[in-house]
Amino acid sequence: MSIPAIGKKSRPGGTMNIRLLSLLLFPALASALDTSRWQYQAVIETPPGSIGIAAARLTRDIYVRSQPNLGDLRVTRESDDVPYLIETRSGTVEDAEVEPAVLDKSVVPGHGLQLTLDLGHPSRHSRLRISTTETNFRQRVRVETSDDNRSWALARNDGYIFDFSQGDRHVALLTVDYPTSTKRYVRATILGWIKTSDVHQVWSAYHHERPAEREVMDAVTPERSEDPKTKASVLTIDLKQAGVPYDRIRLDSGPSHFYRAAELETSTDGKEWRYAASGTIYQTADESSDGLTFAPRHDRYLRLRIFNGDDKPITVKSVMLETTVRQLKFRLPGSGTLRLFTGNPDAKPPAYDFAAVIAREAPQTQVQAVLQAPVINPGYHPPPPPVKPWSERYPQVLYGTLVIAILVMGYVTIRFLLKVKSAAG
Repeated sequence: MSIPAIGKKSRPGGTMNIRLLSLLLFPALASALDTSRWQYQAVIETPPGSIGIAAARLTRDIYVRSQPNLGDLRVTRESDDVPYLIETRSGTVEDAEVEPAVLDKSVVPGHGLQLTLDLGHPSRHSRLRISTTETNFRQRVRVETSDDNRSWALARNDGYIFDFSQGDRHVALLTVDYPTSTKRYVRATILGWIKTSDVHQVWSAYHHERPAEREVMDAVTPERSEDPKTKASVLTIDLKQAGVPYDRIRLDSGPSHFYRAAELETSTDGKEWRYAASGTIYQTADESSDGLTFAPRHDRYLRLRIFNGDDKPITVKSVMLETTVRQLKFRLPGSGTLRLFTGNPDAKPPAYDFAAVIAREAPQTQVQAVLQAPVINPGYHPPPPPVKPWSERYPQVLYGTLVIAILVMGYVTIRFLLKVKSAAG
C-alpha cells in the first residue's frame, strides 16, 4: 500500500513532506510480533495454494491454555502479525409478547381453571406466560386455539408450570410452549387449580429459536447424592481443570420419562458456589428437553440439583458440557507457515479493523483450516519476577536500623530519667 506524497507549505526554508512523516509515525501494516511472552503455539494447516478467508475451529486444547476472553490469541505468518476475528456461531431468538384481553376466567368442574384469551387479530403465537402468587406446585396445562371462539383445536395437552420455593431457594417456570399458531383465540386450562384468583395476569408470545452450533467439551459421570430436605438429587461434576468453556449442560438419562425442575451452580474451588441457571428438564414419549443453557462459564466444578418432589429420582448416566462453536477467521497471506500463539496472561486483546473491512467486501471463498495440537513455544521466555520492595530485598538492614533506633531511644530515656531524679534530689 503506497501513501501519496503531499506537499505542504511550511516555514520559510522548505516544504514538509507528509509521506516521510507518515512513514516515521506509522509502522508497516504487517508488523513483526515478539512472541517470546506466549507460552504455546499451534500450527494452522490450510490446503496448499488456497486463497480467500481461512476459518479454523477453536479446540479445547486452545481454550484451556488461553485467557477466558481469548484476548491473548495471536496469528502469525513466519514472524508477521496476521489480523483475525473470532466468529461465534450463536443462534437467534425472536420474542414478541402481548397481554391479550381475557374474555373468560372460570373453573371447569373436574378439570381446573380455564382462561379464554382474545389476541385481537390473527397473529403468530407459540407461548403462554402467567403470573401467580401460588408456590410449591406442579400443574399440567392444556392449550387450545380457535379462529372463532367456538371450534377449538388442541395445541398441547402435556404442558407444565411449576414453582419450588424453600428458604432462600426459588425455582419456577411459568411458561408453556406450543406449536406456532396464527389463530386469534387461545384457551388454557390449568388442571387442578380451583380458584380464579390463582392467575393474576397472562401474556401471549411468539417465541422462535434458531439453535446455536454447539460442540461437546466434556462428558462426565457425576458424583451423586440425595438431599431429603429438598427432595432433590445433587449431581457434582469435577472437570479436573479450569478454563474449559461451556454454556449448556445436557443429561444422558436413558429411556425414562420425567418432568423436573433443575438448578445449576458452578464453582472455582468446590466450596464457594454461584448460581448459573434454572429451568425444567423433561423427557416424554413425544418430546424432550434434557439440558440447561446459560451465560458462558469456565469454572472447574458444577453442581446440579434435580427436584424430584415425591417422584423416584431419575437415572443420569453422564452429563455433557457444550459450548458454542467459535471460529478463528483471517485472510490467507502469502507463503509461509501460519501459527496461533496463546498462553500469555498479560496480553491485551488486539484491536484489528479486519472485521469491519470484510463486512464491506463482497463474499469471498472460505477455506477450512485446521488447528494442530498446541506445543510449547521454543522461543518462550517467562516474564522476569516482579521487583521486590527495598525493605523485602534487604530485611537485615531494616531490622538492624530498628534495633539501633530502639537502643538510642532507650539510652535517651534513661538519661532523661536520671536528670529528673538528680534535680528532684
